Amino acid sequence: MERISSHAIDNQTVDGCKPIALNIGMYIDGYGAKKSTDVLYDRGDKELYEHLRGEAKGDVALHKRLYDAFHCPPAPAFYAEILSFCLALVELHVVAVIEDRYRAAGTSIRPNALLVNQSNPLEIDLQGLQHNVLEALFPASDEEWQAGHYLDVACEGTIYSTGKIDRERQAGMLRRELDAARRVSDTSRVAWLERNLATIAGGVFHYRNQDGSIGGPVDFDFTESFYEEVSDRVGYYSRLGESKVHWRQDLGDFGEKGVDCDLIMQVMDDLHADKVDAFVFMTNDMDFFPLIERIRAEGKAVFLCGLEGSVSYRLIRAAGRDAFFDLTGPQMLASLATVFMAAKKPSMRVMALQWAFLAMTRARRLGS
Repeated sequence: MERISSHAIDNQTVDGCKPIALNIGMYIDGYGAKKSTDVLYDRGDKELYEHLRGEAKGDVALHKRLYDAFHCPPAPAFYAEILSFCLALVELHVVAVIEDRYRAAGTSIRPNALLVNQSNPLEIDLQGLQHNVLEALFPASDEEWQAGHYLDVACEGTIYSTGKIDRERQAGMLRRELDAARRVSDTSRVAWLERNLATIAGGVFHYRNQDGSIGGPVDFDFTESFYEEVSDRVGYYSRLGESKVHWRQDLGDFGEKGVDCDLIMQVMDDLHADKVDAFVFMTNDMDFFPLIERIRAEGKAVFLCGLEGSVSYRLIRAAGRDAFFDLTGPQMLASLATVFMAAKKPSMRVMALQWAFLAMTRARRLGS
């Protein structure tokens, strides 16, 4: 396992601390992840626009140039970058919560954020002198510096989705449906099927409206590419689910099948193998309630992440309120503008991640 945040710790910073292994497993419902990232992209683009307007200080032409320079059109790779950034912050949040639980149980823990910052210092120049931002804003206490343990973190994710859509097979089904529609002179259905035959090879099909007209497009090529890009950043891509596209009347039953079973089986395997200490779910599905209860009964930590209002309250209550990471929280949204800018300048990503985490650390301390 490697950290999704890529925040490795230099062994020189732990000087004698004893490691406590913390293996984090992230289990991502692909369909829910795509819907969440749709929302985050829209919110992030608005945050970027407003942030750059503030930087332009009323200069409309400058604002336009800045926005044109940093705006990222929707694309699978950029969607995956947004999601992986969120999951990196979720990882850091999980570590902070687990540290608090160890301290509450009487084990002294040196803050992981401190060790990460020492290994990957975030510094600013003030009057010719370099200052470590974390140490300046959140100075560690003597107790924290002298703590005898630290969390040795590893984090890996898996995104679960259906298998890829077989375009040739779907085209064959469309041709058969088209022949049947022509025999009965169903002109609106013929038009709908012909449109899909023209677009299916490019990874797009269209729903059919209730009045028989051609409905909105579904870009399954974008979605499948998004899943692959996410897996490149967080770990693995599980495609044991079965895809289904039924071309009868309106594609109302298009969707995914078997994905939840695949996810649950993997979680149970990891639980029985004792491979994971903290289980993180990105899903809106209330059906995972019994699974969460089972994991907690086994003495393991459970966390959820998603959009506030979309994730079932029953799931949040089962995991615990401090175990829910809201992807639409104010600190998360405020950091999205930097994600857009970091996409054009990758060296900014580590700084953006640390700044976002510092804001969350501040909010966490004020909340406590």
